[in-house]
Amino acid sequence: MKLYTRFGLLQTNLILCILFLFPAFAVAADHIIVEGDFDYPPYEYLDNGIPSGFNIDIIRAVAEAQGMQISITLRAWSDVVEDLERGKCDMLSGMFSSLERSEYIDFSMPYNVISHTVFVRDDSSITSMEDLSDKEIIVQRGDIMHEYALTTFPDAKIITVTSQGDALKLLSSGLHDAALLGKLQNLFRVEKQGFDNIITVGPDFVFGKYCFAVLKGNSELLSQLNEGLSLIKKSGKYDEIYHQWFGVYERKSLYQEFIRNAALILVPLVFFFVFFVFWIWLLRHKVRKKTHELTAELLERHRTEQELTIVQNYLANVINSMPSILIGVDADCNVTQWNHEAERVMGVKQSDVLGLSLDIVAPHLACEMEHVREALRTGQRQVDPKLRRYDDNRVRYEDVTIYPLVGGGVEGAVIRIDDITDRMNLEQMIMQSEKMMSIGGLAAGMAHEINNPLAVIVGHAQNIQRRISPELSKNEVTAARCGTSIESIQMYMDERGVKRMLDGIIVSGNRAAKIVVNMLSFSRKSDKVLGEHNIIEVLDRTLELASSDYDLKKEYDFKQIEVIREYEPDLPPVCCEGNEIQQVFLNLFRNGAEAMNEKSYAAGGPRFILRVRRSGEMVRIEIEDNGPGMSEEVRNRVFEPFYTTKEVGQGTGLGLSVSYFIITDHHNGSLEVDSMAGQWTRFVIKLPIAGHCGF
Repeated sequence: MKLYTRFGLLQTNLILCILFLFPAFAVAADHIIVEGDFDYPPYEYLDNGIPSGFNIDIIRAVAEAQGMQISITLRAWSDVVEDLERGKCDMLSGMFSSLERSEYIDFSMPYNVISHTVFVRDDSSITSMEDLSDKEIIVQRGDIMHEYALTTFPDAKIITVTSQGDALKLLSSGLHDAALLGKLQNLFRVEKQGFDNIITVGPDFVFGKYCFAVLKGNSELLSQLNEGLSLIKKSGKYDEIYHQWFGVYERKSLYQEFIRNAALILVPLVFFFVFFVFWIWLLRHKVRKKTHELTAELLERHRTEQELTIVQNYLANVINSMPSILIGVDADCNVTQWNHEAERVMGVKQSDVLGLSLDIVAPHLACEMEHVREALRTGQRQVDPKLRRYDDNRVRYEDVTIYPLVGGGVEGAVIRIDDITDRMNLEQMIMQSEKMMSIGGLAAGMAHEINNPLAVIVGHAQNIQRRISPELSKNEVTAARCGTSIESIQMYMDERGVKRMLDGIIVSGNRAAKIVVNMLSFSRKSDKVLGEHNIIEVLDRTLELASSDYDLKKEYDFKQIEVIREYEPDLPPVCCEGNEIQQVFLNLFRNGAEAMNEKSYAAGGPRFILRVRRSGEMVRIEIEDNGPGMSEEVRNRVFEPFYTTKEVGQGTGLGLSVSYFIITDHHNGSLEVDSMAGQWTRFVIKLPIAGHCGF
């Protein structure tokens, strides 16, 4: 654009004179047939019937570098395109590459970039591309602007002509509204042919890559052309040709150009000289005006870019300030946006994931790719609530919401991920507490109602044993009075199994009595006094007690269980009632040991991991085993009274319920469980440190 708008007709005359110095090469009929546009200056055109222009010099230089024999013919553009499609020529000297054309044409590496613009009459109301939607638009038949106009302005009337020079002639004559043409070459025509009523409006667009074109599949010729282009660029021949056509005038002053052109056209007349000086002054005035307009346009563009940058930075700050994970993806689920929360949680920087597939950067979100496609297909938001994810052996819960982005030339989606783990845990604790409170009253009433008849049953069974015992003399006297002996009664009892039945009644009654005691403990608030205790000492004492407990040894050898201690040093004492906390620890050890006894280990063996550390104003105690774990259903019900997975007679189902109430109701703490089926179970106890008991 600079070449033809700055120096105008003066430069044009000089270029034409220079072109006459380069005659076309003579070629034989069997040479490579090259065709091009006869009216596309300064790239390719007929100069007194001789092919000339930048493209022509480039293809000749490539042919010379590669030892190729070529013949060049310039005709109407639509005709030469048709010749290439039908195989009547081997290549075109210049053509814009596009996706549509690449379906039947192969393009060389680009050797120039050409911009296009809108040409209108100076009295036109059209000021930008947006004003062309319902207008009559002139384009060259088969040109890239022909394709562009058909797709961009479906409501406009498209007028096709043979050459771009014809388009300017029609427009200048008052026909039709605008023309979409290459900017540089047609500014050349405007000034050369005196189309004073034609101007350009709006910014440049479609910066097309200008290439050699061969028929699809002619890879041998294409390879020669690419190699030749590389050679002439490396040798400097390309730069020489480029500066010959586009750069020569930038190195000369306006006065020198005037003298040369005056000498070439041999016009020594003073009147013409004065007229020419006046014309130069007028041209400079126009150039200054255009320069001012361009400067204003550049300043406006710079201001707009600054405002856009401010808006983009603001939006980026908003996105990165969100507490949720925000991931942008395109229609193929490749990452386009990755906010700071995503970087923090995923541990990956945005620069490392942009352009990668979602299932690669976040494998646990691979299942969401189908939801992204569904959101794009329906245009509806997709929600995947309470998605479970494991993070360092800890279960995390996430709400995943997918918002489709459709329209505005952008197709993709935004994935918002909210961590709801704390909310889920709180909901479960509230539900468990409400359940315990509702069952607690029932347990208290049941315990009192059961306790009285239970005492009668056990007491009468014990009295029966005493009244058939030979150790009491009164029993022998009474038996003799009845005509029998106490030995006979004993024999009868043994034969009929009555004594075994009585023992069973007493054992079962005592077991039921223990259940009643647990139920009462479960149902009422502790009135025991809390004290300060070293929780690590309490935990280790309980571990020693568990390892020497006879009931535990009867089913398994507790001492064969590996114990790993991970204790934080210098922990403050906690508020607790030592015996009750020992009861909780012992219950958890017993349950874990029994569970691990049921699992077969391919490598290693049963193992407890004990972790104690401070967590704010609480001390956190973790008891983890590598047993068979729990299913989701069992985990949700494990603290319910009377819920057990053991066989009948092997457990009461009250151990964990009582433990839960001891921790939450008696100590103002918390008891949670997490598990992965088949791998591990972890109980987490939190107790307040001394001075923060909350009672």
